[in-house]
Parts: sequence; C-alpha cells; structure tokens
Amino acid sequence: MQIGVKFPIAVHILLSIEYFKDEKNTSEFLAETVGTNPVIIRKITSCLKSAGLVEVRAGIGGMSLAKSPENISLYDVYMAVSESKKELFKIHSSPHMCPLGGRIDALLRPHFLNAQNALKAELQYINIQNLLSELA
Repeated sequence: MQIGVKFPIAVHILLSIEYFKDEKNTSEFLAETVGTNPVIIRKITSCLKSAGLVEVRAGIGGMSLAKSPENISLYDVYMAVSESKKELFKIHSSPHMCPLGGRIDALLRPHFLNAQNALKAELQYINIQNLLSELA
C-alpha cells in the first residue's frame, strides 16, 4: 500500500471529471488540468475504470464518474491505483546478524499497522463530494 504520485493524480482526475462535467473530459483535457501527459492520464484512468469508478465513452470521447461523488471514497481511489494493496510501510530485510536485525520486523510491524489502519479509516471517511464541497 505504498503511496505514490498516482493517488493524488487519480483524485485530481475524479474531481476534474465532476467539476467540469459539462465539458468533454478527454485525457488531453484532463492532462491540462493536472499538468501532465495524456498518456499518464490514460494509464491512471484505466485503473479507475477497472475499479468501477469512471466510465469512458469510446468514439465521441470523454469520461464521467461511474458512481455519485459521495459514493467514491478516497480509499476506493487509493485501492484503484495502488501497486501494493497490502502494506503501506515496507520493512527492510535484514541479515539478522545483530540483536536488532532479527527483531526489527516484530518491533515495527504493529506500530506501522496501527498507522496504516488510521490512514485507511481517514481515507474511507472522505469522499469526492466532500472535496468538491471544500472547493466551493
């Protein structure tokens, strides 16, 4: 569950799709709003589509939300674009040659899991509509 740049870009895409819903939301248009290349938008949009968060209209082009904004949590978005869906924190592998090396995983894992659960709870609480309302 490592956080990368895909997550905020995915949120930006969803916000733009709804905010500019009267526009033709193509990858080129969205790339301009995000400030990136349309290829990146298409890759992230593909993940969002697979997760059932956006609909893409072929031919005439354009995207729309597949669910109402209040039914898309930030956790849904995160899970759609996350490369590793299990752990937010990676603990380095250790040769276990010292008293600490053999115990670092057991020492850190519960604390990291608590932090991950807190983040998950917060992301589940916030939805796209909440963010749109904050923009107003």
